Amino acid sequence: MTRSTPGAGGTTVHRQSGPAGQKSAQSLPRHVLAMGCLLLAGGCVTARGGPPVVATMTIEVPAVEALILPEPGGPRVIGVIETRFANALQQEVMLGTDAATPGQNAFHVTFFGPVEGRTGPENIKSDTFLADDALAEEMERALTGVDMRPSTYFVQNRYGPFGYALGHGQGRDLCLYAWQRIQGQDRVNVMTGDRGVLSVRLRFCQSGASEASLLRIMYRYTINGYFLPRSWQPYGRPLPASPELGRIGGPIIYPAEAFGSGGASAPPPAPARAPESAPRTMSAAPEAAPSVPSAPLEGYPTVPAPQ
Repeated sequence: MTRSTPGAGGTTVHRQSGPAGQKSAQSLPRHVLAMGCLLLAGGCVTARGGPPVVATMTIEVPAVEALILPEPGGPRVIGVIETRFANALQQEVMLGTDAATPGQNAFHVTFFGPVEGRTGPENIKSDTFLADDALAEEMERALTGVDMRPSTYFVQNRYGPFGYALGHGQGRDLCLYAWQRIQGQDRVNVMTGDRGVLSVRLRFCQSGASEASLLRIMYRYTINGYFLPRSWQPYGRPLPASPELGRIGGPIIYPAEAFGSGGASAPPPAPARAPESAPRTMSAAPEAAPSVPSAPLEGYPTVPAPQ
């Protein structure tokens, strides 16, 4: 039943009393009340949430954060796309392209090592170890429809040996696909071992280019990053200096051919000094060039013409 009682100041307060009021309060189960409280709390959390999180580990980073750079004056870096894995950090360093062949010139570099960031343990980057079938698939994706011919020459840069293939693209384009795996052979950390591997790929097409000009990009690129742990050492122990360095009587090499026109070159030999002769006057007539006889001279044997 409902009764009215006078309140303070002449107001009337309506109260529910009696068995009917008690039954109404007890009719709602406790789990329904708890669910309602959780829904209210969830609504408050959603209202105070931040911006949505992009569901990808691939982002664009500034060009100054590129892990691999071409030589100064070489191809221009126009963008860097970075992907984080649980065991590796991968970047596509896009380079300026002046070619008719479809596709983007780029360095593809992968640093295998301790990566910081939020990603699941199932997000693993596989290491192909330069398998022939994997390289063939990579070249087909990077240079679709271009007949690439692997080179048999042994070439190396400051980080070790690398392989490459060449092919003619559209128009006057010459295309290069190069691959390199950087992993130390002579350990620096003997007790714990050296962990860390660098995988490098280069796809580059250029109109009117030569084999030497495309290989120059691989010869002179620079690794521009590292992981902090001391055990991460993909380069191995540095080689000792040559015993000929600084030795008196050691060979002197002018690497004009190895480093192109911009390298050091041997000084040109001094011209031979002509013997001194009597001074000529300005009015003297120039000497006539000797005439070539059209017939054999008398008294000399005749030399037969080559067959």
